Amino acid sequence: MITLTTLRGGKFPHTLSTRHTLKSVHAHGLKMLLLIALLGVMAPAARATSDISQSAVNRAHQFLNTDKRAKDTLAFVHAGTTYHGQKYLRTDFVTDDSGQTINGRFALVYRLFWNDDGVTDIAYRCYPNGNVYAVKIMYTNAEGNQPFLWANVSIQVLGNLLIDAYKDKLSVDDRRQLQKLVDNADAKGLLEWSLKLDQFFWRD
Repeated sequence: MITLTTLRGGKFPHTLSTRHTLKSVHAHGLKMLLLIALLGVMAPAARATSDISQSAVNRAHQFLNTDKRAKDTLAFVHAGTTYHGQKYLRTDFVTDDSGQTINGRFALVYRLFWNDDGVTDIAYRCYPNGNVYAVKIMYTNAEGNQPFLWANVSIQVLGNLLIDAYKDKLSVDDRRQLQKLVDNADAKGLLEWSLKLDQFFWRD
């Protein structure tokens, strides 16, 4: 089982003393600092290791950071709930069973907001090229509607729609695997397949 470890230095380092620094920084320098801070908030960063490609992180974020993708994910994670937004939280390392970092792999963690006050943090594990290959629930405040718990007819409907959407692009073995997930109402497995297929045929 692969576990995730939070990247050190994942937050933008606010190390400047505001009162003292604003007096000594020239106007141009201040604008540059503000621009750097803004960019740090807007885009995920592969900060803690050179083995993680920033372009791969950007590519994965571009794919994942849309309302459509978040709504599709929520339909598998908390079936039958109402989507209220998504927020990028951090970039994580991916480690193996012994705790060793897997070179180049990373996970982007997002927070899903649903129903009145539902919150669920989900990590999308990615290969070094930015392709998503697995998901992991990192946190949820759900009580009754636990992630992937209500795998029922609605999940099977989503699975069949997925098969139908990509029927001309799937191999016989792919269809067999997907059909097994549908028959078992495996919401997590279907979500991972859905992300892989959507990203494979997605165009930048």
